[in-house]
Amino acid sequence: MADEDPCEICGAADALLRTEPGYDGIQQRCTRCGEFKLTGTALAVIRRVPLSDRIKLSGYVHDLNDLNETPELTSNRISSICAAPLPSIMERADRLLDFAISSQYKLGARLTLDDPEILAATYSEDLNEVKFLAGFLDSEGLVRLLPQREKLDVEPKGYIRHDEQRARPSASAQGFVAMWFDQTMQSAYDEGFERGIREAGYVPRRVDDVEHVGKIDDEIIAQIKQSRFVVADFTGQRGGVYFEAGFALGLNLPVIWSCKKDEIGNLHFDIRQFNCISWEQPPELAEKLQVRIEAIIGIGPNRR
Repeated sequence: MADEDPCEICGAADALLRTEPGYDGIQQRCTRCGEFKLTGTALAVIRRVPLSDRIKLSGYVHDLNDLNETPELTSNRISSICAAPLPSIMERADRLLDFAISSQYKLGARLTLDDPEILAATYSEDLNEVKFLAGFLDSEGLVRLLPQREKLDVEPKGYIRHDEQRARPSASAQGFVAMWFDQTMQSAYDEGFERGIREAGYVPRRVDDVEHVGKIDDEIIAQIKQSRFVVADFTGQRGGVYFEAGFALGLNLPVIWSCKKDEIGNLHFDIRQFNCISWEQPPELAEKLQVRIEAIIGIGPNRR
């Protein structure tokens, strides 16, 4: 069943609302945020979230929609996202540049800044913030902001910067999580992997085969290539995790190994040589993971 209702994240009046039989929550599609699910408990939590944090939730949903994922917002995940800092001004400006280029229907097409999706893509509160980011890009010679200040053209220097940024995964703020996507591991992700990566100053990403329209292996490979590091958790002994960790090693990306304590003995002998994080509860995992990331990779750009 679908209807229109205000978006629970940004408040847009024309969000498409869908309820599924047997699902304790809702699914919405918003012109600004994109498509997302909210559990029943998260509905009560999100209505108390201030505007400054709703911007983060909107950006989070947009980012996952870009990966062909429809995120499910639980109360724990909302708390984790809201606790993270906003991206830096430079990253938000780069996001605007990326949006301007990736949304072009032909090379050189002009971008109109009042597209509501831009607000989510750039973690902006309103059009004035988008204009500020556009002015920043204009001052760097990456775009040309037109006199009315609500449209811009990408300059040759902007295309060059965009290509350079895409070719430098080592500068990425993304940490890819390879893990078992079983419901019993949801709290480990929400309160462990996701929180530990965010508190170290990076953006967590994971890919499973539920919400993707393309070939999942291709999506995994693409996201690993765009990541700064990979966290590989071997709880459940999933073959895909071994593949993803091996692929990351082949790209010379740092891999952080982890496994639930009671399964350490089941690790393949090739993995036992690595310093593996042993964990029992998600909060312990988050703390250990944050320390390990900061020691091996360094503090990320999103750390306050």
